Amino acid sequence: MSREALPRELQLANALFPGPEWKKGHVDEGGQFHLVLVAPGEAVMRMSRTPAAARDMQRRVDLIEALSARFSFLLPTALSEVWHGEGFSAVVQRYVPGAAHPPHTGEPAALRALLEELAAVDLRPIAHLLAPPFSFRGPWTGQKTDATLAALPAELEGAADLVLEAIKAFASVPTSLVHGDLAGNNMRWNQGTLRGIIDWDLASAWDPALNTAYLSMWHGADFIEAIAPNPQEAWRARIWLGAMALESVYDASLDPGRDLAALAEKIGPRLLAAAAATG
Repeated sequence: MSREALPRELQLANALFPGPEWKKGHVDEGGQFHLVLVAPGEAVMRMSRTPAAARDMQRRVDLIEALSARFSFLLPTALSEVWHGEGFSAVVQRYVPGAAHPPHTGEPAALRALLEELAAVDLRPIAHLLAPPFSFRGPWTGQKTDATLAALPAELEGAADLVLEAIKAFASVPTSLVHGDLAGNNMRWNQGTLRGIIDWDLASAWDPALNTAYLSMWHGADFIEAIAPNPQEAWRARIWLGAMALESVYDASLDPGRDLAALAEKIGPRLLAAAAATG
């Protein structure tokens, strides 16, 4: 979902980083934390959507800067200082070229190499810059679990219980860098080569099997065993896929207008497969 930039947005972009043809750009409104004014091929300006995102902007910019020299692909490093207004922040970042990979396809060697690069990052120097696990909708509290189960048909409740119980045990798994949303336009490809990764807002120290699970959400679950570093991570990734399905159900339960029955039918097979894997 995109729109034309407002005059005040163009003014701010030109003040922070003059040069790009900002007036020819567009504003992407799809992000949870930010609006993004995109001058294609030149630069982007991220603008906070909430006071919490405004407060967190500098941390996110600092994390990308700290990670930028560690990878073979590009990151959206800052081209300006972080600008702070009242309850609002903005920053201009490097434009990362490329496009989303066609879904349900992929080269296992390239995806496995990405997982290896993420796992190799030393978390100690950047621990203070990482978001906590479950940053998107929070951990699985009793209230969140009850709301999710109430939104599911009775025949899926047992599967949900098995999956949620299983991921509790994953808290003891040695952590590594987890991006938080390795899918779609966040991964920028060009002719089969990964050019860059954007949107590190949810990056955390967490179970590395989550990276495998996110990749499989886009490229296909059939890739899991081919790209996971070991069978244990492949097994956990399949269970995390079930937990992600439950996250989507919980998210939908917060919206009175969502068709919960249709969503349950859609995620049911993935949830049942994850529950079967717990055994």
